[in-house]
Amino acid sequence: MRLTISESLRDRYGFPPGTKVLWLERDGDLIPKPLLSVEPLRGRYKGEELTAMLVEERARDRTHEDG
Repeated sequence: MRLTISESLRDRYGFPPGTKVLWLERDGDLIPKPLLSVEPLRGRYKGEELTAMLVEERARDRTHEDG
């Protein structure tokens, strides 16, 4: 199903035109949540050793957590 969201609501929620939205129902209210796409990330880490990057990032996180 397609639904057009008015420009004022898109602006309020920060959804660019064409954003796919998941609607959640909570206490009788409908809450829009954007469905994020991985497309902008495609090829970003091409040629990189992703596992090594993630291990390094986690080590930095632990350093910050430990203070």
